[in-house]
Amino acid sequence: MNLLLDTNVLIDYLGRKEPFFANAERIVAAGFFGDATLWMAAQSPKDAFYVLERYIDSQRIQQALLKAYEIITPVALTADDLATAARLQWDDYEDCLVALAAQKARADYLITRDAKGFERSMVPALSPNEWLVLRERDGIIYDAVDLPPEEEVGP
Repeated sequence: MNLLLDTNVLIDYLGRKEPFFANAERIVAAGFFGDATLWMAAQSPKDAFYVLERYIDSQRIQQALLKAYEIITPVALTADDLATAARLQWDDYEDCLVALAAQKARADYLITRDAKGFERSMVPALSPNEWLVLRERDGIIYDAVDLPPEEEVGP
């Protein structure tokens, strides 16, 4: 299953933003375990960085991004995509770009906390909680697991 994470979900995950972090973390776990292929619009890390740098050190954000890139793949947009978004005349140009990235990723769902912003999206938008409920109906439940710090892991 292909999921494109909206910028707000990326912010929730990277910034450990409560009360939204737990669901974002569970979706990333689905990606980690190979149950979902996770995507993000290529501009989302920049937008997330802009928001997060107000309360998190720049180096910490960049380290978190490097780890995120191991699980979440950026989808690049072309000049034609940018022009298409402008021609579509959505109220929120950035949301339109994210929706176009979801199409390019062939996402099954666009995961966002702002589904209203994606009413015109060709890819159905679900909240993180809605997607997790769908998985639970299939008998799959994701939960956080506390692992020891890397320096404590050994043979």
